[in-house]
Amino acid sequence: MSQTLVPENGGVIPEIQTTTTTQRLNVLSHQYTETYKLQSRPTQWVPGGRPIYRRLPATSERYQINFYNFVAESNILSSNQTLTGIEKVGYVYVPYGDSINGPTSAEVIESSTRNTILIKAGVILWEYGKTEVLPTLVDLEVLEVLSGKYTLAYQLVYDDSPIPRLYNVEEYSLAGMPLTITSSTDSIIGWRYPAVNSFIDDSQSWSNEDTYFPTFAQPSSAYLQWESEYTQSYTKVTLRCPAGTGYSGTATLSYVDSSGLIPVGTVPVSSDSAGQYFEFSIETPEPQTRWNVSFSSNTVSIQSITVSGSLTLLEPQSAPSPRASLVMYPSGALPTTVTNTAGEQTPATYCVLADVDVDNSFQVDAVTDLRTIIHRDYVPVADWLTTPFDQDLINLYEQVSEYSTVWMTPSECMLQEYPALEKYKVQVEK
Repeated sequence: MSQTLVPENGGVIPEIQTTTTTQRLNVLSHQYTETYKLQSRPTQWVPGGRPIYRRLPATSERYQINFYNFVAESNILSSNQTLTGIEKVGYVYVPYGDSINGPTSAEVIESSTRNTILIKAGVILWEYGKTEVLPTLVDLEVLEVLSGKYTLAYQLVYDDSPIPRLYNVEEYSLAGMPLTITSSTDSIIGWRYPAVNSFIDDSQSWSNEDTYFPTFAQPSSAYLQWESEYTQSYTKVTLRCPAGTGYSGTATLSYVDSSGLIPVGTVPVSSDSAGQYFEFSIETPEPQTRWNVSFSSNTVSIQSITVSGSLTLLEPQSAPSPRASLVMYPSGALPTTVTNTAGEQTPATYCVLADVDVDNSFQVDAVTDLRTIIHRDYVPVADWLTTPFDQDLINLYEQVSEYSTVWMTPSECMLQEYPALEKYKVQVEK
């Protein structure tokens, strides 16, 4: 089956954000390098520029940011603690002229009801460049946040693990997707037609009836349920039966949450030239992670499931990229290391936003702003534009490098004095 993916909003979703765009590496041939004189050469002071080194501190301050900070062992510096270590840090970037409390300042504020926290959009600067973050709502009651003080921060990661991307799809098969699949037949050991068959390919199917077992051992109900790690928003769900079936009855599609099943719609079985199927059209789709389809008849089989709408899929990266993930830990408990895709423990980098005091009723008592704000953009050293700052140094280099011809050749040494001498009617033989 041919499936088409159309990125929605650039494919970026709130779970993980990234702004890094990979670039193709250009490899130049030897002939091209020779023709355009692109060979490497010794670094030297030359007209039009200078070597890109960390010279002139007053100038480098415009471009470089110190992404290191001395901290206490517990990540919180109290009056009786001493500075014992060094860690990498991230900054909240607010351009000159913008408010540090504006809509793109990554500020943490509480809602009017005090049970929801809003983290505004913004840009995080750290040693691997810029990372844009989208606005995020944190519902304390849904997360069951206990009473206490918590630190909100962006955990900064430079990794090549797959990134969730949001796509618009039409008649997209769920076969092969990383789903947790359950059904009414799971409790029967040795069942020959498991629910996972409906999510493999068209050659397999799930059946709620298995003639290998006696009638009293058959399931007393019929349902299929699947769960995704990332949210999906379906506008249409189609469950197709194997060819040659003759079922009657209805099917009910429901969302599944902590309170149970939330019915979305009930449809009768339909038929076309390919066979029977159940099709649900959802007029007001909602982002969900779990779905359940229950059948009125216990004699039912499903061969494939296709969906239309918005789908979150994992997209492999061709190169590592910087990302920011919002985390919330009890104050002083930010992990010092993170686990990368290779299973290795690496030092953690955080852009701390605020401390939040939560009471017993899941409401915010106080928000303490801890952002480290910076107003100058980060430009890597390799991107310096040095010429405007080095005119004097360039002139000095030119004089020194050409001293023998400018100052030691009789016909040239007084060249800059010729106009003045001629002004006073002094004849100079050249």
